Formats: sequence, structure tokens, C-alpha cells
Amino acid sequence: MLVEGLHTAHAWWASWGGIRTEMPSIETPKRSGRAAPASARRGVAFLSGGVDGLHMLMRNHRLYRRDDPAYIQDAIFIHGFDIGKRANDPEDERYRIALRHLEPIVAEAGLRLIRCRTNLRHLPSKPDFWYLRHNGAALAAVGHAAVRGSAFLFIGASHDVANPVPIGSHPAVDGLFSSQRVTVVHDGARYPRFQKVRELTSWPAALAALRVCPGRPGKQLNCRVCEKCLRTRLELLAAGVEETAALGLSLTPIELWDERRLGPIGDRAITYEDLLGPLRSRGLDALCDVLEKKIRAYREQAEHSVSLLPDHCTGEKDDL
Repeated sequence: MLVEGLHTAHAWWASWGGIRTEMPSIETPKRSGRAAPASARRGVAFLSGGVDGLHMLMRNHRLYRRDDPAYIQDAIFIHGFDIGKRANDPEDERYRIALRHLEPIVAEAGLRLIRCRTNLRHLPSKPDFWYLRHNGAALAAVGHAAVRGSAFLFIGASHDVANPVPIGSHPAVDGLFSSQRVTVVHDGARYPRFQKVRELTSWPAALAALRVCPGRPGKQLNCRVCEKCLRTRLELLAAGVEETAALGLSLTPIELWDERRLGPIGDRAITYEDLLGPLRSRGLDALCDVLEKKIRAYREQAEHSVSLLPDHCTGEKDDL
């Protein structure tokens, strides 16, 4: 089942462009028969402290009863994806800080925390391969290795179905990494990011543990000034949260959005558009004007890029 799914996943990637259309061979050594695990299926989720994973966990525990097979009981925290992704810098202290901030979430939700380490990101790859193709498959690979018995393995959706983006973790692809033992579920794709943030404001422990920064914030959870930190601060502000321990004041100085510090905002333009109305209602017109300028710049750049792509390429980039 998994091998068949991998062939279909590759077909999706090839249709997006930027990858060879010929499917690589998959070596599957013969093994003696192994009986299916007798244990009951249980819910397992990836938890890093990000918006998608925290919202998925909150919604899951509201949707299912504790004795339901899909109720998330185990959380996988990975060292080697965003933390420790460079072979020469394990970032052990940053890993411990992130883990410490997740402990209240784990205790409050009654989870068993599974700590994993991987060197998948240390393998050589071309620019943007991780984001555009690899991260969903990498999550599934860690899940298959970490999960004992039979499980639903939940991956939090990065984008909503109304604004699909052809990236590594995608609702059409992630489920293809399932086996007869582990069912991979791409969860939460019907919720726009701003709705997720707005709903998380009802969970104080989640706001305190929120970790969105992709950079190197030192001894803090987040650097608070990179694009993703700034965007999350604005989302919190638009949702009515003035300050959090994880990200500080939600109101961001307009100087931080200067074009010299942040280039075009990329496919995240769709998430900024949802914020314009709530932010204007707070009288932040000057900030909204800057954001709208960035959104227009991205749209123009995207239209120009699409016009230059070959007919068979539908992805945003073709450099894999």
C-alpha cells in the first residue's frame, strides 16, 4: 500500500513541475511475513508548537471522545527538522527550550510525548526542496518509524483548501504515505490560518507555547522580528490578543515592514489578506497600506513567473 502511494505522490509532484516525470525505483527487500499488530488503533500527532499543530490538537480533543481510536493520545516532537536541521549545529539548547514550553500542553492535554531525532535534513538537496516537496514525506517517514502498533497519524494542514499551494505537505499527497498499519491524515485543511489563530486564543497554554520562528531566536521561543513572527503577531492582534509571552506585543512597528528588511511576502499573501479588515477596524490604516503594497507586488511577480513557465509546469518554482 505504501509503495503504491509513493508512486501516486510522485505523479502529483511531477504534475506540479520541477521534478523528473520518471518515477525512481523503490527497493523493497523481501521479508518474512509479519502479523498485523493486535493493539487497538490510536491517534498520534506531530507537535512542534506551531499554529497548525496546536489548533489540530485542540479541535481533535473537542471532536472525539478519549476512547475513540482517532483521539490524539501521543504527540511526536522532532529534533532535526526546524531545530537541528544543520549537521554542524544540533541546537540542543534550543531543542530543550522548545520542549520545556511544550510540557504544559502535554500535561493539560494528557498526552504521551514521543521524542524523535532524525538526520533527514542533513542529506544534500536542491534549494527549496524541503518546503516544496519533502516535508510531508519526511513527517510520514518519522511517524512510521516512531509509531508502534496501528495508528491514525495526524499532520496539521499548512494551507486551507480554498487557497491550495503545491508544497511538500499537501492534502492530496500526505494521505498517500499511509500503510495498512499507519493511516496518515492531513488534518485541518478547511480552516484558514487566521481562523486557527482566532480559535487558539481560547487556549492560554497554547498561546504561551506558540513557536513559529524558523530562524535562530537564541534563548527565546521566537525572534519576534522575522516575517513569520511578525505575521503571527499581526494575526494575534487582529484576533484581539494584545500581548503573549511567546511573541511579546502583538502590535508591530511599521518600520519592521520596511521593504529593505522583508521582500515580497510570497504565497503567504493569502493569509495577510484575511487580516486587513480586522486591522483597519482598529485604525491601523498605515500598516494595512504597506501590507497591501506587498500583496500587489507578490501578485504581479507571480503572474509574471507563471507567464514564463513551460506549459507542463504548474508549480510556483522549477528549480528542484
